[in-house]
Amino acid sequence: MKKTLFLIFYLLCGGYTKADQDISFMYLQDNEIKPADEVFVMSYSEDGDVLKVNWSIEDGYYLYFDSILIKENQKIVDFDVTDGMIIDHEDEFFGETKIIRNILEISSIEEIETNLIEIAYQGCSDRGFCYPVQNKNIR
Repeated sequence: MKKTLFLIFYLLCGGYTKADQDISFMYLQDNEIKPADEVFVMSYSEDGDVLKVNWSIEDGYYLYFDSILIKENQKIVDFDVTDGMIIDHEDEFFGETKIIRNILEISSIEEIETNLIEIAYQGCSDRGFCYPVQNKNIR
């Protein structure tokens, strides 16, 4: 009798522990923090002296438009948006700001003459996690 009660108690507790672990695992999967390079996939190309930079932005994530910088030898290079939609967004930290979802393509207005190019950008997830500024050196 004692063995039967012990076995029932053990199975009930073991089942609860397993269910609890499954719930915890599902919670962690839903709140997984992916690397910035996975959610903001950046690529670039050159057309003569014009630099084109593209981002493919995963669903549920966005880039802050004002965080995007191209620098040539530490000098800021102006750019045009050639693809993508800039959206007004009310941000809990920055107030009214502009964001980009899905895709973005920008092209430098000025000619790029040097090999020292830095691109900076920052984005967040809709779940509230914001990535630090990403700095990429290219060329």
